[in-house]
Parts: sequence; C-alpha cells; structure tokens
Amino acid sequence: MAESEVVDMDVKKSFIKKQHVFSQLTEEEIDVLASLLTEERFAAGDTIVTEGDHVDSVYFIVSGKADVRHISIQDGDIHIESVATLNEGAAIGLNETGFYSVSGVRTATVCALSSMMTLRLSVAAFHGFALSNSHVSAVMRQHASKMLGFSSIADEI
Repeated sequence: MAESEVVDMDVKKSFIKKQHVFSQLTEEEIDVLASLLTEERFAAGDTIVTEGDHVDSVYFIVSGKADVRHISIQDGDIHIESVATLNEGAAIGLNETGFYSVSGVRTATVCALSSMMTLRLSVAAFHGFALSNSHVSAVMRQHASKMLGFSSIADEI
C-alpha cells in the first residue's frame, strides 16, 4: 500500500470479518465498526504499543511487519526478547492479554520492523458501540467468557 493511499471501507470490513471475535456480527454492525477504524502509519523502528501501558487500542496490520518483544531487567541489565513476528492481517492486542485483559495492561512491546499501515480501533469507541447495541454486547460477552475460560455465564445472561 502506497504512503498516500487511504484504506477504503471494503478493506476495513474485510479486516473485521477476518477476526474470529467479530464473526457473529451482522453486516450492519460490521459497517459501524469499520467506520470506527482510523488509519495509523508507523516507520521502521517505531514503537506501536509498550509493555505496561494501558490497553487503549487494538491495531490491525494492513501492511508491514512488527516484532513482539518482552523487555526485562536481569542483574541490572536490560534484556529484550523477541517472541513473535506479526505480518499483514494480524491484530495487535485483540487477545486475552490485550483487549480482553483483566488487568487492562499490555504484556508486550510491539515495534515496527518495516514501514507499516495499521487500522486502529479505540477501546473506548468500541465500548460505546457495544453498549449501544445489545447484540454486539452479547456476542462480546460470550467470546470473552470462552477466551478467558469462564463458565458459560454469558450464555445465561
């Protein structure tokens, strides 16, 4: 994707549809969710999210590569361990240690390995969307229960 290109709505919707967590949403719900996505570009070496920060957004990688890192201090020295590489189509933070985190704190740092185009979904905007739509809320509760290993309480609500 060229630097000046804009991600069109169909591309945004396709990224949403690829995510299992959103698979039960209706076309109308996907349209609204796609409208909440904002484009964010990163240069190689930029930090996208930082371990220990609050989870305030989820990112979908439209183009480029990112490195997932754990940073620790051992015997007074900083150690950086690369634990995964994320490619086009991957999501940053849409998992049990990000979006569904009980603590609400990021568990890894993610840095751009190349020039990247991402689609950012603000957690606050998503929560507003989910709260205004009972079907979305029910789908998300059910998915959270399964992902976090809770009993089927969400199915009973």
